[in-house]
Amino acid sequence: MQVITPPLPAGDDAAERVVLRDGSVATLRPSRAGDAAALKQFFRSLSPESRRRRFFTPSEPSDALIDRLCDSSDPARALTLLAIRIVDGEARPVAVGSYLSEGPTVAEVAFAVDDRFHGRGLGTVLLERLAASAIAHGFRRFEATTLAENAAMLEVFRESGFEVRSRPESGTIAVRLSLDATAETVASEDRRNALATVASIKPLLEPQAVAVVGASRTTGGIGRRVFEALRTSGYRGPIYPINPHAADLDGVPCYANVREAPPGIDLAVVAVPRQSVPGVIADCAAAAVKALVVITAGFAETGGEGRALQQQLVETVRGYGMRMVGPNCMGVLNAGAGVRLNASFSPIMPPPGHVALSSQSGALGIAILRLAEARGIGLSTFVSVGNKADVSGNDLLQYWEADANTSVILLYLESFGNPRRFARLARRIGRQKPIIAIKAGRTRAGSRAAGSHTAALAASDAAVDAMFRQAGVIRAGTIDEMFDIAACLEAQPLPRGRRVAIVTNAGGPGILAVDACEAAGLIVAPFSAPTRAALSAFLPPEASVANPVDLVASAGPHDFRRAIETTLASGDADALMILHTPVDPACSEATLAATRDGIRAAREAGATGTTIAACLMAGSGTLAPLEVGAERVPAYAFPENAARALASAAAYAAWRARDPGLFWTFEDIHVDEARNVCRRALERRGEGWLTGDEVRELLGAFALPLAPGATVHSAEEAAALAQVIGFPVAAKLSARAIAHKSDVGAVRLNLTSDLAVRRAFTDIMASARTLAAGDQIEGVLVQSMVSGGIETMVGVADDPLFGPVVAFGLGGVNVEVLGDVRFRIAPLTDGDAAELLREIRGLPLLQGYRGRPPADLDALRDLLLRVSRLATEVPEIAELDLNPVIALAPGLGCRIVDARVKVR
Repeated sequence: MQVITPPLPAGDDAAERVVLRDGSVATLRPSRAGDAAALKQFFRSLSPESRRRRFFTPSEPSDALIDRLCDSSDPARALTLLAIRIVDGEARPVAVGSYLSEGPTVAEVAFAVDDRFHGRGLGTVLLERLAASAIAHGFRRFEATTLAENAAMLEVFRESGFEVRSRPESGTIAVRLSLDATAETVASEDRRNALATVASIKPLLEPQAVAVVGASRTTGGIGRRVFEALRTSGYRGPIYPINPHAADLDGVPCYANVREAPPGIDLAVVAVPRQSVPGVIADCAAAAVKALVVITAGFAETGGEGRALQQQLVETVRGYGMRMVGPNCMGVLNAGAGVRLNASFSPIMPPPGHVALSSQSGALGIAILRLAEARGIGLSTFVSVGNKADVSGNDLLQYWEADANTSVILLYLESFGNPRRFARLARRIGRQKPIIAIKAGRTRAGSRAAGSHTAALAASDAAVDAMFRQAGVIRAGTIDEMFDIAACLEAQPLPRGRRVAIVTNAGGPGILAVDACEAAGLIVAPFSAPTRAALSAFLPPEASVANPVDLVASAGPHDFRRAIETTLASGDADALMILHTPVDPACSEATLAATRDGIRAAREAGATGTTIAACLMAGSGTLAPLEVGAERVPAYAFPENAARALASAAAYAAWRARDPGLFWTFEDIHVDEARNVCRRALERRGEGWLTGDEVRELLGAFALPLAPGATVHSAEEAAALAQVIGFPVAAKLSARAIAHKSDVGAVRLNLTSDLAVRRAFTDIMASARTLAAGDQIEGVLVQSMVSGGIETMVGVADDPLFGPVVAFGLGGVNVEVLGDVRFRIAPLTDGDAAELLREIRGLPLLQGYRGRPPADLDALRDLLLRVSRLATEVPEIAELDLNPVIALAPGLGCRIVDARVKVR
């Protein structure tokens, strides 16, 4: 075993979009046969010096070379990528990168960039994307020859993070790049992408000037509402209403179009009829506008025609190098004191704070902002992403990662653009800033039919849960719960553990709080003797000094203050829940003041690390936080709300404190052999299940622990094999189309003699001839019996969004009856695998139950990691089911007894 770095990050949400160093964008695509004229024009427009650096001569390339560059039909042989922008009104290449095979694992790579686009990182982007394709097609090294004075190209190679070796040769430098992913390779691409993305989002959320296209004189119109929101929000930059039919709006001069407005507009908010949007985009491009918010609806959300129009819109926006939020969105807000931007039709401008929020639903946007206002939660920024045609949640995550005003990130999601990239970003960003998400569509009507247990169980929502767990994303069930959790995380320190203390003046709410905490996985443990003694010193005899502390109904403000101070200072808990039910409303304000005093005194005494949540059913009944000097204590309507918020904070804190884990590979795996098995099967039969022999060859290539055995075709072969592997043996039908052999009477166990094996073979084949799947019967699998141990299952299902999903649970019929299975998204770290083992309800069986020996958990972890590597390295695997896997005693490993694999 050896530790490796994670694979290179996937591209942005749209594979063809790239964000450049200056924040502008370009479209990337493979070359096509019809690109010859465009490529000739591209190379002709290069300066003679640029051509000399590319071809070692200022002459233009030959037609033969142009034809080679236009052929990207077989990336295992050659690939050319074109970066496209609209220049002088025409979409044309502004950078070209290519590789050409020089052998099975080596390719020559070369680049050229339009002189007007130097310094924007296009060479680095092309190298990253070419390398990703080359790796996927079996290449392991790039070679290049460049002029010694071509410092820009040498810098591209150095910045890539790949291992670079070079040697000078008479004015040129021969460069060799190893394409093996390294920590620096991944970090280099992450840094480049993050810096470029932040630069591209700043004009949207920190614009120097804003134009409102469609700002009408009609009160209540969307454009007019956006204009008014900008003016009343406190935005300090120029605002330019665009209206060809008005001279001014409320004394602010109007302009007929964006071209006629003063220069320097960063952001244009577009609220015009759908058919007018393309013309507005062209005007914005001519005026050098950097970013757009397209509020106009009627695009992809309306069906096929709308989707086609949206695609055209995206191509145009990207062709001009701009970024776009929407279409079909509510707009964007930046509540920061230095910006105060409300470029939306929301009448609410939230107070400044440290919570960032993205909503895919415009309809919920205003409701969400009202709720934040009611809960006293200040926002840094809010983005209604609408159809997410360009700017996505992944872009915003990278902006918020770098935003000093953001400490908590909230996401309302209806779909994922690139969930694998989301997971990578969330893993990284979540180490510093909590991410809380609502994923709508938890249920799925009509899940797809599947031929394996794993695929049947791994519905989309299970994959979402798995991805969120791995990435440290806190999943909320409702918008209210999302704000409950955000209020805790934004205002309070993270809990150091799961111990909770409860202080209450009423027994009923105290009991509810204990039940809610226990149900949420928190621990309401008894206090230590010194803490109980300290409480007893001032509380009446009828009060409870255990946990919860019940001050009884007669408790006054003084009792609240001392009980809170004592409990916080005790160190017996990681979090404190304060419950106050007003018995005498006249004392409520005094009790709140005493609560503040108790918290303040404990904090000053050094109890700064304990998380506090309050359930104060007094005063106006609002959920505004309790202000204690500079500290804010979140307030909740009921104990259950507070318990869920504290539990989420504790789980997030535990995830953040854990070692992120390592990705493993193994010296005894043979990726090419495994892929060849799948490719041969696909060539022979197309999509479908592998034969038994193919399965054994595939799993053997990854050294997966199959129980000894083979498929035989006669009773004599069966008896001879049994003699070799040793009695007792099992015999079972080998047939691709039959998942459960025992259901059709095609399994015989504990065969202890030649005669028993021969008879079993004859009986199984006789019964098999009556089955409808007779043409897929391969023979009989004779296999050594595995005695003892615990039945588990390991599986893989290829989710269309998330990629390979790895499953683990109890095996045999347990997986069908109990459904005790948990999931993770591949590739797994060793930490992911360990968590997967610990999460199933049947874990006590694996740890040893009522005198039974425990299972070899190390072997199971090793198996999960190997299966994870198999799933990521061999993308032809659509489903894989290892069931049962017998987990033997510690040190004895595990054995795969039955396996099925489907390829496509």
